[in-house]
Amino acid sequence: MKKRFLAIAAAALLLAGCGGKAAKEAEAKALEAEVEQIEKVTSQIDSTITEIEEAAVKLDTLLNEL
Repeated sequence: MKKRFLAIAAAALLLAGCGGKAAKEAEAKALEAEVEQIEKVTSQIDSTITEIEEAAVKLDTLLNEL
């Protein structure tokens, strides 16, 4: 009876340990996807800032010509 209980307990621990690893890997992949999305948005913001700065320079030039 004790051996059977110990075997079941050991199997439960192994399954719990494996499940935790899969959950950690899934969480890591989710975080990677989130970081990629944040980087894309950051890149878009940077390009928009550049466009705005270029437009401001053109506007200043045109205003100075008037």
